[in-house]
Amino acid sequence: MTGRTARTAARAKAWSLGLAAVAVLAAAPAPESAKVVLRQTDVDTGAPLRGARFELWREANGRAGLQTTGANADRLRGSGCVTDAKGTCTATPPVGETYYWRQTAAAVGYEGTADPVTPFDLEEEDLPEGIVLNVPQRRKGAVHRGSIRVLSKDAKTGRPLRGTVFEVWKETNGTKGLQDHGIAADQPTGGPGLVSDAGGISDFTGLSDGSYYLTERDLPEGYVMPERPVTGPLALGAATPGRRLVVTVKNARDYYGKLPDTRAR
Repeated sequence: MTGRTARTAARAKAWSLGLAAVAVLAAAPAPESAKVVLRQTDVDTGAPLRGARFELWREANGRAGLQTTGANADRLRGSGCVTDAKGTCTATPPVGETYYWRQTAAAVGYEGTADPVTPFDLEEEDLPEGIVLNVPQRRKGAVHRGSIRVLSKDAKTGRPLRGTVFEVWKETNGTKGLQDHGIAADQPTGGPGLVSDAGGISDFTGLSDGSYYLTERDLPEGYVMPERPVTGPLALGAATPGRRLVVTVKNARDYYGKLPDTRAR
């Protein structure tokens, strides 16, 4: 075989392999997409906030958190979104990825947040119904002095229980009981969750008058979640001494794999 013939054969073989690779890549199914709704509302009333600006970013550099600048930044999807009359931005990105909603401007008359980034994972299990992310904000100048102090204790010993994770939600949708997901959810307040300290204390402050639900999200090792992790509704208002509620929550150790309902009400 001459040199030219050998080179031609080599090129033909490489081209053949290239076509095969392209065929394999073309045959690989693209990841499916799921609906993601960002919902921004007034933290005190639940009213939708129109005109807030957000960007959607995809985690792309393997570094924790969102990086928006530099040669190794994460990936911006689209040109951004402005919340509509329902206070929502909607996107349909592929599942199996980590994403970030980043707020770039607040609705007129409302404060920005200390951390404008809301991270979330989109999984295959989200394909049927999608997900809704609640991002409440407070009107500028709104000052509230209401508070809820949660005392987490061991049910048997009464000792402070450190490491219990609590959330407080405000009743805003007019439906009995706590709704903590979906487009008509009640309002989360006080952050994504507070962890009880060495004294078993979690303080939720800056609360307006209204009804609230306290829910346990996680417990220290050796304890299990109760059958009814939600306490409430809890009324907070002018009739509340000092506009301050104190709630004691007791949890038992997981001795037998079951947890009796020992919640103090």
